Amino acid sequence: MNPASYAIGQAVFIRTDVPDYMEETVPFKSLDEMVKVCMQSRDNMMLEKIVVFSMVDHEAAALTLGFVSASRGHAADDAPKKEFWQ
Repeated sequence: MNPASYAIGQAVFIRTDVPDYMEETVPFKSLDEMVKVCMQSRDNMMLEKIVVFSMVDHEAAALTLGFVSASRGHAADDAPKKEFWQ
């Protein structure tokens, strides 16, 4: 079994072209591939988080890196407007 032939993680994107929260995942097999997946521009999608998998003493472990800039379920124009002095 070659470990490089299996995904070591996935990038999770949020669809911005639909009103409901919808995720799409893109697996990667190396850290170099992770960088390429995350840097590639994707129409109507925003990177929400990156999950990296590992096996430690035959137990699965995962590291999740989340991003605050992700939005869920509403367009920016629907957000209530508030002036900075209020």
